[in-house]
Amino acid sequence: MEDRLLHAMAADLGIFKYENEFESQYCNRVLYSAMASWIKAVALDQPVTSEQMDNPGVSRRHISDKCTAILNEMLKRFPESKLWFESEKTQESPIAFLLSRLLRHGDILQVGFETNLILAGRNETILSDRIKCRKGEVLSEGTFYSGIAMLQKVQKGEIFEPEAITEATVWFEDYIKSAWWKETEIDDNVQYFNACKRTKNNHLCWQTERPEPVKGVWLIRRTIYKNGYEYFLIRKDEGLYKHQIDPFLQEMGEHRRFMIAMRYVADNAVPVQAERYSDHISLKLRIHLPQKESILLETYAWPHNAAADRLEWDMDEAVWGFIKLHLYHLGLKMT
Repeated sequence: MEDRLLHAMAADLGIFKYENEFESQYCNRVLYSAMASWIKAVALDQPVTSEQMDNPGVSRRHISDKCTAILNEMLKRFPESKLWFESEKTQESPIAFLLSRLLRHGDILQVGFETNLILAGRNETILSDRIKCRKGEVLSEGTFYSGIAMLQKVQKGEIFEPEAITEATVWFEDYIKSAWWKETEIDDNVQYFNACKRTKNNHLCWQTERPEPVKGVWLIRRTIYKNGYEYFLIRKDEGLYKHQIDPFLQEMGEHRRFMIAMRYVADNAVPVQAERYSDHISLKLRIHLPQKESILLETYAWPHNAAADRLEWDMDEAVWGFIKLHLYHLGLKMT
């Protein structure tokens, strides 16, 4: 019975089992995309009272309660997926972080002083010469899910216009030229980012000794609270000049873009492992990405080890063809 249910959901979502894929991982992928579609469906619920009718959309609580009940029922039928959805990697419930990902993707929108949520209006974006993304729909003929996104093959006659993606070296040099600098002195209690250190992650690149600069610039961080930092760029002319990385940019993970770009410029790019199978790609990261690139993976790919996983992803070849260009231009080295 459960096998028939799983295959029926997979057929509706356009998801196929990978060759040599464990049944449990296939089940995880199907349930993950299924819950994304359920969240979108519940966002279409109509208000039942006059008070609710004055406020468009539905509340987060309504989506959480209804979809959590659906997920719990699914996990009773497929108990092997329970730990995958409820890992200790996040404090959020599975529905909460799925909803957050749909909001960042733009399939769900905030309305009514951002207190309520609605399904986006129907629209589509051509991602490559092979696939396009459709938003504002739950299920539609001729479409398929990858991660939380509903995709469709590009139709004959549709024109794909490639997105302009800035290469890492150009981005870094342009930022240095346009940054606002002021004279400064360097405190003793800071750490320097050593872009030349040979390591597979960025965590081990931080040190107290001053390394060689990259394009005449050092990336520095200072502890401001437990496990929290503020980041600066320092350059040396006749004296030392400092540029503080805006807290909003740091919130967007842009401090990670500096680390990745500086290692790329120093000919020491961060390695990323992409395993190519007969019918899909498995991507393994050892660093967290800036939010822009991270959103691409959390939208169009399936997390591998747990629903909240941010480092290992599975995706079809067509999706990888779109995502890998962004990772190359970010400055990562594909192995």
